[in-house]
Amino acid sequence: MIIVYLSIAVIVAALAYLGFVAFKTFKEAKPTIDGLQETATRVQNKTNAIKEETDSLKFKQQKLMTDFEKKKKAVNSVVFSVKQTPVEFKNALVAKPVAELEQKYKARQWNRKRRNRTMQPQ
Repeated sequence: MIIVYLSIAVIVAALAYLGFVAFKTFKEAKPTIDGLQETATRVQNKTNAIKEETDSLKFKQQKLMTDFEKKKKAVNSVVFSVKQTPVEFKNALVAKPVAELEQKYKARQWNRKRRNRTMQPQ
């Protein structure tokens, strides 16, 4: 029976020692755990800041691309107009002067009136 009591005493002593060692280890590891938690918090804050900055940069990039497209269209329309200028100039040179066209119009009008007078019985 003494062996049973001694075994129980050894088991209780081992459990008490295990509890003491566990408490001592936890007490020594607590600053390290707190430091790791602070580090994790700082990393999370920096990650959030980087994510916000990335979103801001994407928005600005989209605005720049839109502005670039507008300006590109404006420049292309000006370039197209400049390229069309020689064609318009040639067309203007080929066109008949207004005075000549007016003279032909008046001649047609006079001829119509004259035909109408001759066709009408008097």
